[in-house]
Order: sequence, then C-alpha cells, then structure tokens
Amino acid sequence: MNIRTFVGLIQLGICVVIILHILLYTKSLDLSDAPQTSVTPVKIINKAIIESSPKRAPIVFKCNKNYRVAFTFDDGPHPTHTPLVVKTLNLHRVSAGFFLLGTSIQSFLSARNNLSVHQYERPRIGYLLLQDYSLIEDLFVQHDIYLHGWLHEKINEMRLQTVVDNISTQLIEIGLLKGFKPVYRAPWGIGTAPGTINNKAILSQILDQIGLIPAHWTIDSKDYLIQVDEYNLTNNILKMICRTKGGLILMHDNRPTTANFLDGIIRSIRASGHSIVRPSEINRQWNNETLINRTRRYTEFLRHRVETIQSSPAKLQANTLFRPVEISLPTGKRQNNILQSIDANARYKGIIKVLPNINDFELNANNTKLLIKAASKLK
Repeated sequence: MNIRTFVGLIQLGICVVIILHILLYTKSLDLSDAPQTSVTPVKIINKAIIESSPKRAPIVFKCNKNYRVAFTFDDGPHPTHTPLVVKTLNLHRVSAGFFLLGTSIQSFLSARNNLSVHQYERPRIGYLLLQDYSLIEDLFVQHDIYLHGWLHEKINEMRLQTVVDNISTQLIEIGLLKGFKPVYRAPWGIGTAPGTINNKAILSQILDQIGLIPAHWTIDSKDYLIQVDEYNLTNNILKMICRTKGGLILMHDNRPTTANFLDGIIRSIRASGHSIVRPSEINRQWNNETLINRTRRYTEFLRHRVETIQSSPAKLQANTLFRPVEISLPTGKRQNNILQSIDANARYKGIIKVLPNINDFELNANNTKLLIKAASKLK
C-alpha cells in the first residue's frame, strides 16, 4: 500500500465519522421536544375500521403530573363519522359529551331514514315536534347530549332575536332526550369563553333565563385543520394537556380525521399517564340535577305552547310570526337598536328579558311540574 492510498483511506474514515456525528446530532434535535414513538406516520384513510386496522404504538409524552381530561365533540351528528367516533369511545369505555347542531341532527335523521328534508334558517317548529329522535338517543346512550345551536353561524353577526331563535329552537328539538344536559357552547365559542361570561354580558343573560349553562373548552385539538396527520394531532393534544393541566378537549365528530385517529389518541393519553373522565366530572355544574329538572320542565312548557298554536288553524293564522321564546326590551329607540345586530360578548346596561323566562317558574315538591311564581307577570 503506497502513501497516497493510505492517506485516502484516512480521509475517507474521517468523512464517515463526521457524517455519523451530524446524523446523530440532527436526530437528537428532532426528538428533544417530541413524544417517543417507533412508528412511522399513518396516512389519512377514508373509512376507519377499528377492529381490523393495524394498531400503531401509542405516543407517550410525560408531564410533571398526571391530569384528568374529558372529550367533547362539536358539529355532529354526522351520518358516517359520528357512529365511528361513538364506537371507538365505547370500545375504550370512555363517556364523552356531544354538542349537537340542529341542522346536523335533521341531516342525520334524513340520511338514516332515507328522506329528503329541507334545512330552514328558521325551521318549522311544528315539524320538529313530529320527528322520532330515538336514533339519536340510541346512538348516544352512554354519553351526554348538549346544545350547539340550530345553525353553525357566528352569533355576534346575528340579530338578538335570531340568537334566541337559534338556541330555543334546538332546546325544543332535543331538550327532552335521554342524556340531555342543559349546557350550551356557541359555534367558535363566541360569547361562552370564560373571560366573556358575566351577568352583564348579553349572551349570559339570555342563557340564564332559558336555563342553560355556557360552556367552552380547555384544549383545542385542531382536528379541523385540513392537512393534520395522526402524529401531529396526538402530539398537540398531549402537549396541551401538560400546558393546561388537563380539562375539556375540543374535537369535531363530523371530521373523518377525528374518526380515524381517535383510537390512537385515547391510547396515547392513557399511555402518558392521564385519566379520561366524563365531562361532568370536570365541570360538576353540568350535572346539576335541579337545573336539569327545571330546564326539562321549561322545555315541556315551550313544546306545549307550540302544540297549542299548531293544533288550532285560527291561532296559527293569527300567530304567523309566533316564536316560542321572545326577547323583551324597554321601550325606546336607543334600547331597541340592540335588536338589529349584537355582539354577544358586549355588555348591555338595560334589562334584557326573555319571555317565557325560566326564572318565572319554580318546581313543585317532587320536581314533576313547573309552577308560575305568584310574583310573575307571565301569562
């Protein structure tokens, strides 16, 4: 071996050592703030088949402490994705909360019953009373049902009466279903975020008089992002659990990615040491039996009002603009300007009155009937 060959071999060895050092250094940077996993990312599939699909190893991301979390889902039910979400939850014995959308419910029932039903901005209340909601009750039998409104629109761009229509219509629609809890989360969380809930905020006043609890979320999963993959979605949730010390996870059961990835997310949360509980275990107020009974009787009263109008052609003709719940404000041009357009986060110095108002009633001794308070002017 001549000197030139020997020098060449030494140089080649040095290059190999340098390349190995660079690769090891780059790998340590990539994994410094990421959960440990040995599985390559999974592509998004069109249909989740929980039993037969290969299980990827759970992602583990440890916090300083273990926390409690609860799943909440918005915008459903979806005819395809929601049953898969529920099936995954049931397989893992997880009870979740579903903030249902009025128009989504009608689409779900239409698809399951093979019907074609038009979706109205202001729905025909009488039609809703004739619907069979047993499919909804059966689907969510192990879970809680909440309100998300009739339309998925920004309530700060609605007229005040439209906001009330949007909420009260859905209360009449599903307020008597098994598993229903009087909790409302507005689309995009407008007006129900913790910083905007106070007794002077417009939306807070409305919800209090209809018998509903405002709700928000703690952990935004971001499952609505178009290009989200399972690794990044799970990674984001696990990091947010550490940052927020647990709480309510926001997801959407009308998304295929949610249905596809939920199994791995649940296993990763548990593998990271956290416990998954029912939403009412995070917010005890959501399971307030007194409020649940009052709101249920109030809903029965509203439905009875609708049925009374619908059953009489004369009354129906005389009440063409009949609304089960209406807003009443002090007379005067300045006060009535709020009827035109509102910001649900804004404060209002005047008195906002919802009629009929749940606070004008009281439960009888055995919680089976609403009685009109003597001091009330309700007729």
